[in-house]
Amino acid sequence: MHPVLLQVGGFSLYSWGVMVALGFVAGIAIALLRAKKEGLPAEFVMDGAMYVIISAMIGARIFYVIGFWSEYKDNLWNIFAVWEGGMVFYGGLIFAVIALFIWSRGKNIDLMKVLDLAAPSVAIGYSIGRIGCFLRGCCFGIECDLPFAVHFPESQGFVHPTQLYSALAGLLIFTALVVVRENKKYDGQVFIWGVILYSIYRFIIEFFRYNSLQWLWFSPSQWISAAIFLLGMGALVYRMLSSKRRA
Repeated sequence: MHPVLLQVGGFSLYSWGVMVALGFVAGIAIALLRAKKEGLPAEFVMDGAMYVIISAMIGARIFYVIGFWSEYKDNLWNIFAVWEGGMVFYGGLIFAVIALFIWSRGKNIDLMKVLDLAAPSVAIGYSIGRIGCFLRGCCFGIECDLPFAVHFPESQGFVHPTQLYSALAGLLIFTALVVVRENKKYDGQVFIWGVILYSIYRFIIEFFRYNSLQWLWFSPSQWISAAIFLLGMGALVYRMLSSKRRA
């Protein structure tokens, strides 16, 4: 593993942080290209991206700290050590959507249109960020004897490289969302499919990931995935019924 890409004196450049930053850059670049096709100025995307990045980092960290409070209660300063990793994607997603809601209301822009623009960017950024998890050696899977199993410093034996599974899933979701975007029939369709596909993937991948937290039979992320999947499917059915009534 390569948790530190570069170390000069007391300065360390962490691979996880670099990959997350690259993910944000890639996501912004994709949103900029799409915004240009839709006649939206670059300033529009850059302003929104700033709110998304800040809110997503805060939300992802808050959810992680809440889930692993025992690791931070005796050393509160470690809460701010985000460069060492420790994020929950759902926390970042929820906070980012809230931030975009507030921002779009202030700009008098349809939130669903903004979310459609952001969804593919989030997927590709997620994919790149998970490579950072692999380099850091976190978020690994349960033990297995597959030919491509990997041993991490914190794992016992060889385990599923779930970070790479996640990176591939993010890439596939990105590809699917681009297809949906090119054929969408209403604003919000890309975002709805994004949360549905992500919730399905996340529920499944959790069976292969090592989780120290369990609520009843499932991990917290699986319970959230189930709820988001139902909400997404409900939104799809609602749009279908609405279209039939208008027809």
